[in-house]
Amino acid sequence: MNSIEYKCPDCNGLLLFKPNIEILKNKLSESKNFNNFWDFDFAFPSIAPEYHITLGEGFTPLRKSKKIGENYNVKNLFFKDETHNPTNSFKDRAAALLISHAYSWDFQKIICASNGNQGASIAAYSSLESIECLNIIPKDIDVGKKAQMITYNSDLKIIGTTVDDSIDYIRNQKKEFKDYYQGTPELNPLTIEGQKTIAFEIFQEINVPDWIIVPMGSGGLLLSLWKGFNELLEANIINSYPKFVGVQSQVCSPIVNKFNENRKSIKENDDIIKSLALGILVKKPLYQKLALRAIKESNGKALAIPENLILTSAEELANNEGIFAEPTSALTIAALNILSQKDIIDPKDSVICIITGSGFKTPYVIESIFSRSKTIKIGGRGVLSTKLKILSQIAISEDKGINGSQIHKIIGSGKREGIYQHLKELESNGLVNRKKEGKFVIYFITENGKKVLNALDTLLTLL
Repeated sequence: MNSIEYKCPDCNGLLLFKPNIEILKNKLSESKNFNNFWDFDFAFPSIAPEYHITLGEGFTPLRKSKKIGENYNVKNLFFKDETHNPTNSFKDRAAALLISHAYSWDFQKIICASNGNQGASIAAYSSLESIECLNIIPKDIDVGKKAQMITYNSDLKIIGTTVDDSIDYIRNQKKEFKDYYQGTPELNPLTIEGQKTIAFEIFQEINVPDWIIVPMGSGGLLLSLWKGFNELLEANIINSYPKFVGVQSQVCSPIVNKFNENRKSIKENDDIIKSLALGILVKKPLYQKLALRAIKESNGKALAIPENLILTSAEELANNEGIFAEPTSALTIAALNILSQKDIIDPKDSVICIITGSGFKTPYVIESIFSRSKTIKIGGRGVLSTKLKILSQIAISEDKGINGSQIHKIIGSGKREGIYQHLKELESNGLVNRKKEGKFVIYFITENGKKVLNALDTLLTLL
């Protein structure tokens, strides 16, 4: 056997590994004192210990929020901070398992199609055993991730403009490959096995949370978490699993559109798709059906986030929690904001935002945050940044509206008087209007305000 299948030859459905539930039940019931990724090897397909490759992945911090939870009235908010993995993303979990598997079969070369984090992880873990690595990447990729691949001595081949093109290239060529082409996460069910350990770690620390908010590209990470909690459920270790919230950018949100029965979709031949969240820019998500099943069966939600909220959410996470996350991860903060404003999340609920990767892989985000005014050519940097945050926050509240004190609490910067000055200027420019309700003045976004945010969305994706 020199390959691993990801689809059933009979029905063409996706294949997932089924663990020995009795073994899993016994191991997880015996102790919660696991502290190493490979301590969970009983839950993986068998790979002999002598082939286990590690860089110290897994067991990343589950940090309770210091400020954002209070700002959004979510008392039990946690961040599963995957930036603490060796190459600074959750993909190190999958890479450890995939490269160990390839090593056990004595492959000398790994091929991986990805849009960044997976490719960087595969390159790093391959280098440990001097296994050659070829990364097939799209033209649009975060420069920091590309730099990691090169640093870890990976060869690069650019195919297409999105990761869909790169994966299609592998699919079409796989019969010709004599190498381990299953470094591509979507073409290897071991990926899900490695990533499901996040669920086991969460259970070990806080049992079962009420909500988990997850960025979605192909849908693989959400599926992994769902599979992990389902295995715990099947083993009678837990009685229920969390509600899953899958999050995508409005620019490219095929899973969210399907969930909401929105006919809007990205055309497969549309090459001009721009987003700050390049890590989840996937037009044809392989795990779409399973991700939708996970969201629906858990009574969860699927949200598409406007681009204008990505930078402000990334800045909010860094300023308030000391976590500098890639734009993909920042989407979870924007989703939390929306769910909180719509009263979908109860203040007493426990909520986990999955922080998938580091912002240091995306230097354009640093540039965008700290020189946004220069790029957009409007006013002073701080003024524009604050006005954008205020306008975005009012847009989230929609028909419900929001008062100035609430905005100040959520934004968490500057004096309250300054917030009201910005609101006055936004109102004078016809971007917001207000209505007196009791002792409060409630603000609502106008159609012109929505147009401004839409224009900013378009401009930000061109940075």
